[in-house]
Amino acid sequence: MHFKIAAAVFAGAVLSAPAWADPAADRLQAYDDQVIAIMKAKLPLATRVTRFESVVAAYYDMPTIASLVVGPAWASTSAADKNAAIAALTRHSAVSLARNFGSYGGERFTIDPNVTARGASRVVKVTISSGSSTNVLLYQMRDSGGWRIVDVVSDGVSQLAVQRSDLASTVASGGAAGLAKRLGEVDAKAK
Repeated sequence: MHFKIAAAVFAGAVLSAPAWADPAADRLQAYDDQVIAIMKAKLPLATRVTRFESVVAAYYDMPTIASLVVGPAWASTSAADKNAAIAALTRHSAVSLARNFGSYGGERFTIDPNVTARGASRVVKVTISSGSSTNVLLYQMRDSGGWRIVDVVSDGVSQLAVQRSDLASTVASGGAAGLAKRLGEVDAKAK
């Protein structure tokens, strides 16, 4: 009798999704599951963008990302321009994800259970395997009413730093409103 109960408990543990010791890793597992579901759905680009917009809104800390991309001017930016910048960056991130994750080809997202604490942030390592290739991503996450992604580092390059650099002249000349306008123009081409 005890053997059957132990076997059932063991089987349940093996078949269920992993529960990480760190809630940031749990949250990232849920995010990865959403990404894979969209990939498996074999949707056209525009539909993937729409799906990824809700994923980005749910799993990324877009207000923090927008404030870091805009920089010191964020403090004096109007609420309307802040909202426009957040919406534009959310859409831009969704377009990027939709382009990068177009269809499912057996990719595996493996989360390293050894989460690194850096002050109030956590760094979670994810290895994406597809056939013979692998890509390691480091997700910086913050607890802002739930663990959310603030930055993704691939091959030593911070996506947040790239966005800030790419948009620096736009922000310098047009502020958050200019950023929203520019990203709207760029992303309108994603059809």
